[in-house]
Amino acid sequence: MALNQLREWLLAPYSENSGENSCKNGSHLSDINYPIHRRMLVISGSDAYCQAALSIITTLADEIASLSVATFTSTELKGKRRKKVLGSEYDIATLDCRDSFKPGDAMAVAGIVKRHGCLILICPEFKQWSSSASVSFLSEGFTITHSRYVARFIECLRTNADIAILSESTARLPDLTTYRVEEPSLERAYRGSLFKSKEQENAYGHLYQSYSLNKLNALVTAPRGRGKSSLLGIFIDSVIRKGKNVLLTSEQRENVANVMSQLHRFDDAEKTVSQFHDTDSENQEQRSAGERRTSLGSVKWVPPDSELLYSADNTTYDLVVIDEAASMPLPAINRIIANNTQWILSTTLQGYEGSGNGFIHKLIPNLPNGSIHLTLSTPLRWFDNDPLEAFFNSTCSFKVNSAGDNLTGVESEDSRELIKRCNFCLSSFENVNESTLQQIMSLLSLAHYQTTPDDFMRLLDSPDVMVATMKLGTFVVAAAIINIEGGVRLSHVSTGIASGRRRPKGHLAAQRLTLLSTDPKAATHNYWRINRIAVHPKLQGRGFGSYVVGKVVDKAREQALDATCTSYGTTLELDNFWTRNGFEIVDYGRKPNKASGETSALALLPLSPKTTELVTNLMSLKASFDAANVHELSKTVVDIYIAKLSHFIQGTRTLEDVWPILHKLAKEAQSDAQFKALSNARDCRNMSRITGDAQEKLDLLIKVIDTKSYLKVLFSYSCSDIKRIEGVLINNGINVNGLKEATSLIRTDLRPALEQFK
Repeated sequence: MALNQLREWLLAPYSENSGENSCKNGSHLSDINYPIHRRMLVISGSDAYCQAALSIITTLADEIASLSVATFTSTELKGKRRKKVLGSEYDIATLDCRDSFKPGDAMAVAGIVKRHGCLILICPEFKQWSSSASVSFLSEGFTITHSRYVARFIECLRTNADIAILSESTARLPDLTTYRVEEPSLERAYRGSLFKSKEQENAYGHLYQSYSLNKLNALVTAPRGRGKSSLLGIFIDSVIRKGKNVLLTSEQRENVANVMSQLHRFDDAEKTVSQFHDTDSENQEQRSAGERRTSLGSVKWVPPDSELLYSADNTTYDLVVIDEAASMPLPAINRIIANNTQWILSTTLQGYEGSGNGFIHKLIPNLPNGSIHLTLSTPLRWFDNDPLEAFFNSTCSFKVNSAGDNLTGVESEDSRELIKRCNFCLSSFENVNESTLQQIMSLLSLAHYQTTPDDFMRLLDSPDVMVATMKLGTFVVAAAIINIEGGVRLSHVSTGIASGRRRPKGHLAAQRLTLLSTDPKAATHNYWRINRIAVHPKLQGRGFGSYVVGKVVDKAREQALDATCTSYGTTLELDNFWTRNGFEIVDYGRKPNKASGETSALALLPLSPKTTELVTNLMSLKASFDAANVHELSKTVVDIYIAKLSHFIQGTRTLEDVWPILHKLAKEAQSDAQFKALSNARDCRNMSRITGDAQEKLDLLIKVIDTKSYLKVLFSYSCSDIKRIEGVLINNGINVNGLKEATSLIRTDLRPALEQFK
């Protein structure tokens, strides 16, 4: 390694006479007299080589006392811990990727590198990295020997002349003039005392003007690093200084740390703030700071399910602010804005958290008339046209001007003729070229709530994933992601899946079908699951989605698969779409999806006698909950009931899973007289269909529920709710601590009826 060369390249921006005089600690480095953009240095090699390089960098950084340096590993950024780096800023930030690599980690660390700084990635030797990459998302029975995503990432590093690369055989350190900031970027630099950009100040003005008129309905969007959080903090601070109360919500409390950090930070600038927004009082700026503080309002953070957000009668709070709205269910967002007069929604459009573009695409048509949409585009932590941000946007977020953006003239053309001109292809991602890949990922990010960079890696590298594309010339106009599920890969765990005892990775639909039917054979059928489907916005509602689904089904028949299936957030529109295309909706979930707020539907199109029978049984099971009484059910359905309840007693199924069955049995036990009538006067036709242990167990369960008054009351409700469960038990003199204890009690009381015949 050319140590002197690296030293000068890394530390030159921090010499005494460099660009913006970033560091006052003099250095005998060769000075540069202009500001430079952020840079990236990739160090690739053996563990010994990488450790030596890290030691050298640490030594070099120690030469300048004011230099801020941080090193991260994938373990330190796992899960929610990744968010903890958000408020930090460093001159040099290092990410060690040798153990594992996630693009979201790299983007998160890149986001904390400030102007003139450097992101350093430490990775294995390039020729070995793609074959040694560790992944955590492999579905049961699948293996990976080569990471397509890492191979593509390496190629992007190699072909980008702005990126420095040091390895045991290569030393590429671009000349610092490569990173010189152009004059237009410098001219746009803002020197305000409170706001960090003119754009931020203007956005504040729009917010405050609308708020003063009592009609603040605003959406604020920005890529990461544009000052969205500080804008919200400054605005909230100005509102509470006028004695008003603000309700702030986000998916997690930690998400609003940057917003809250802005409150009361600007006492020195209060006179300016007062002049800017206190237009209703000429004497406001003469008031003492103490007087202003006595009339302060408040800001309160609440979780998204807080009743305070949904009460139309609430008069305590004057404004509701929803931060990172794209991470919350859209139905919840719609309810909040319907029940509050003044509100602000904000969300990040591009960053390691994912793209919020799909969320915005769905949200804007539903916003009330008069709502304003404010965008922030000026970066605050780095300069405009930052090469580091541009690299990650194009490489990891697929944010480029894709060919599909130039799709013109299709709105007026006949849909059937357009479809005839299209070419359909179903393949693995290995056979997709870069241009097509960019278009596919852009379509998917627009169609779905928050598609993260880590999601893109999972799609590219999962061996159980295929992609269907529909092209009009070179333009991708529709795409679908297909997952390969079930088959012999699950034969060794099929019994465990059927009982709820095993939950292997992946195979979402195959596992759900098996768990629903309690039939281990269902896991071993061969399925294609249509995971995601996206159509170009200019062509939606014109049959392109149905055409793609039809072609996928045709290909599945050619491969002699047992079924195609899909799982999706249920809406009337989507239910109709899938049933029109021949799918049977065999189940509706009970818990809303955290991202969309919708419950999931599972739909199946059988392609073999085995799955035709499976669909028949599952449709009978679904219909059974609306039947008059349990004595009208088929033997197949009763056997499923008993199997699920037995699994529940054994502790492998949840209370929520068997609740619909127990609710139905509770209705049978509404009165002693009714139960006895049903037990003593069975219809002969039913007796021929249901005989033996299964029927007797059901009768005993009904008797237990009838005898235990708390069970009869508890299961009279159609859905489980821990607060309601605890309330019913307390009313019956039973104290439990949480759902776990309540479930244990219910299992104990039901167990004798199911175990008596063993």
